[in-house]
Amino acid sequence: MAPLNSQVRRVTLPTVAVRPSFATVHGPPRARFARRSPLDRAGLAARRPALCRSLCRSLPPVPRMSDKKLIPISLATLEPSDALAWDLYLLPRDSNQYILYRASNYPITSSDLEKLVASGITRLYISREQRASYQQYLRDNADAWLNNSAVPLPERMETLNQVVTGSLSESFRKKEAVERVVGQSSTFGRQTAAFFAAEPILFEDLVRVLQHDYTTFAHSANVCFYSVLLAKHLGFSGDDLAQIATGALLHDLGKLEIDPRLLVKDNRLTEAETREMQKHPTLGFRRLCRQDDLTAAQLLMVYQHHERLDGGGYPVGLTNDEIHPWAKLCSVVDVFDALTSDRPYRTAIADDIALGIMHRDANTAFDSEMLTCWTRLISTSDAN
Repeated sequence: MAPLNSQVRRVTLPTVAVRPSFATVHGPPRARFARRSPLDRAGLAARRPALCRSLCRSLPPVPRMSDKKLIPISLATLEPSDALAWDLYLLPRDSNQYILYRASNYPITSSDLEKLVASGITRLYISREQRASYQQYLRDNADAWLNNSAVPLPERMETLNQVVTGSLSESFRKKEAVERVVGQSSTFGRQTAAFFAAEPILFEDLVRVLQHDYTTFAHSANVCFYSVLLAKHLGFSGDDLAQIATGALLHDLGKLEIDPRLLVKDNRLTEAETREMQKHPTLGFRRLCRQDDLTAAQLLMVYQHHERLDGGGYPVGLTNDEIHPWAKLCSVVDVFDALTSDRPYRTAIADDIALGIMHRDANTAFDSEMLTCWTRLISTSDAN
């Protein structure tokens, strides 16, 4: 196993190269996020209220939009474009009425985006009905906004989580073909691994943006992010990190074949229901085992993440050396997320209590080195 490395490695990203087509048409992308001197920032902050009022007064009035019909999007994710596919709305600070900023299929330039930033605006709004189109836009442009160090790290982390959970939610709800789910998960796995490898992400950064309601898609995303964070600090890198991320996204795929009423039952499962639920690793493995682009290690993450070192797990009852290291890693963060998320039959448990429960099972259920590393990651964040 790779050596334990509990030190947080801080990496400074190089400047992202400008694509010639964007530079020619729109000027350097993200110039609106360029670093400013303290004096510049102070002057800009003082002018922002007036700039925002001026910007909003220049826009034509539109019929009142209900906030139930609109969802926020991060300004940091938008690139200059000849035509976006959605109407963009503003919400002035001193008003509860949304204002149409840009109609769909109308150009938005670098200058437009710079003016919004100068006005202190960080979010725009789109129709809830256009969420799918925006999610596709984020997927298509993920490498650009994920790798742009000028965009604040929390915004990139939050947007990545929204993209992954939104896509998984859609795929799981539609029960899309397994080939599409695997392809999508592989892309997200690669992007997530590269992002985590390049950035000094801490547990506290991560936990702030994750969902904790334990839907299957939110849990899969959480386990992916937790797995990559733990794997990075255990010494994994490169292709291994990307494959671990993908395997973690797919680890609960078998739940799509479980009666959905069991997944949301508001009290504990009966023995018969528990046996039914415990089929999901086998069901997921069977769905995925014919996919040529998955490795044996990834398949074993799906099949073995509920196995325990002392043989008390399922579906087979394997013991220590029979369980793949990546499955052991997945089991640590899988249980942690299950304990610290709201369930239909109980509320979430605090991190320290969850770790205490898990440490009681150290050496019998979990790999002690992995659990110790995970505990240190959380403790380091709490100390900060």
